[in-house]
Amino acid sequence: MNHAEIANDAMERREVAANKLRELSTQSQNRSLTPAERKRETALLDEIAEHDTTAKRHITAAAAEDEAMCITSPLKTMGTKRDFTARSESVNTATPGDLMSRSIQAARGVTTVGTGKAFSPEEMATKFVDLLAPQSVVMASGVNRVQTNAETYSFPVIRSDFTAGFVSELDDLPTGGFGAEPLKVTPRKIAAADMLANELVEDGGSAFMNPVAKSLMRSVSLGFDREALVGTGANKGFVGIANTPGIQTHEAKGGFKDLDAFVAAFGKLEAVNSKATAVVMHPTTWAGLMALRETSGSLKPLLSESAGSPTAGIQRAILGVPVWISSFMPGTDVLAYEADQIFAVWRKDAGFQISDQFGFLKDGTAVRAIARAAIAVPNAAAVCKITVTA
Repeated sequence: MNHAEIANDAMERREVAANKLRELSTQSQNRSLTPAERKRETALLDEIAEHDTTAKRHITAAAAEDEAMCITSPLKTMGTKRDFTARSESVNTATPGDLMSRSIQAARGVTTVGTGKAFSPEEMATKFVDLLAPQSVVMASGVNRVQTNAETYSFPVIRSDFTAGFVSELDDLPTGGFGAEPLKVTPRKIAAADMLANELVEDGGSAFMNPVAKSLMRSVSLGFDREALVGTGANKGFVGIANTPGIQTHEAKGGFKDLDAFVAAFGKLEAVNSKATAVVMHPTTWAGLMALRETSGSLKPLLSESAGSPTAGIQRAILGVPVWISSFMPGTDVLAYEADQIFAVWRKDAGFQISDQFGFLKDGTAVRAIARAAIAVPNAAAVCKITVTA
């Protein structure tokens, strides 16, 4: 037998052993296992693990053969391969579709009993977060990313600095002044789910999975952005940047007629030894700023860098600070912050999860994307919210 046939045989044997294990579990559902049954359970678990190892080894070998075949065969241009695609990929080369395909393989048995057959392995969870982050405005703006396995993550928040002073030799050094306390952050679950027809899953491969996976990721990233920017902590969410207690504020009376409000906000950040590295606003707010003119009657936009034609492109920046656009920001609010002072906390158990049991009678496969994340602003003064008032 070739590698693919051996792998199929191992998976079939695994399924037989798994069925026996389920029967044993059903028979002893309301009582403890006898010594003989316990021994039988251990033997079945060992047998399943052995078949898993065999299947994985030969799947990898089959994939290697496919790669060699594709290099020397004109079928390479057609993308013709076997169904087994278990080669490892770096974070930089994996696509969302590849990631979801691997999760489906894991859920269908090419894994160990310990994973529960429904959850992405940890390496998939890491890649999931890496692929998800660029689709988020908040993450793209440069905030720090913290990954943790803990249910709650704590940041040290410095409330006051040490007291320093000049002293003579051998005099007592000045003490006191320092104050700190922990800021505890609990990542919240963000999820999206649906059911796919098995025909599409089996025939489409990663090519079909790519747009599906990207759509799920987009939904999760948008959910994260909404809470990260303007979340209030309601509806099982978390408090976002704009509603963090202690952030600075600035009022722009009568709307934006010039850039003075941004100058004032940036100045407030500088006053607390911080600086603006990102500005986030609603698309209509940015459109209004682009409509501002250098002088009355002029066609040249105020934000234009060109000294010539007003048709030149406009860089999405204000006073050198990059501007990010999000429909979740209210049209009356603009956030300016130092991204290094903001932390996005991600739980490592994020990833795609697959189940064919829920859709068994419909010949479907249920897919879901789940992430756990939250925003932490230990130094609230490093954020300034500009609010437009009448």
